[in-house]
Amino acid sequence: MTEKETTLQQNVKNKNREIKIIREVNNQAELFYQDAVNIGDHAAFAIGRSHRSQLTGLENVAESSLKITDIFDYIKRQTARYSYWRTAFPQHSNDTFGERLRGYLEDDLAKVRDTTCDGLQIGNTSDEEKQLRRRVYLLLVRQFIGQMVIEYEYRVNSDGSGGKNGANGR
Repeated sequence: MTEKETTLQQNVKNKNREIKIIREVNNQAELFYQDAVNIGDHAAFAIGRSHRSQLTGLENVAESSLKITDIFDYIKRQTARYSYWRTAFPQHSNDTFGERLRGYLEDDLAKVRDTTCDGLQIGNTSDEEKQLRRRVYLLLVRQFIGQMVIEYEYRVNSDGSGGKNGANGR
């Protein structure tokens, strides 16, 4: 086999793996949809319509970041800076919005990452495997944040039931 054929074969293998990763991440996103709805409702209650840029900023960071830690740092910074990120949602939890979101991403989605990677036979020993695991994690977080922000938008803009911080007024 020539070097060109070997390279072509490796490229096909990598593309097939990427397709499998994307398919599995999308499947997992269906499974955690209700969690995104619940935390999106919490965001609507805590942040309200008047601070919409907070969540669009989070979504932009998630979509443009190459590292998961950038997303966690954004959440921590916003939680420290703004009292509405520290608002609890009495109907569901005594956790504040920022802590609930951070905890879900760091704990629950890390478990989803592990399950997803196990199903895809992505180990955790070589540098390549660790890099793939980080990519899967980033894709899962992006999916979750996208779903959560959509629920937030729906709550604050559709039925007027959304938040204490200006979500009810137009």
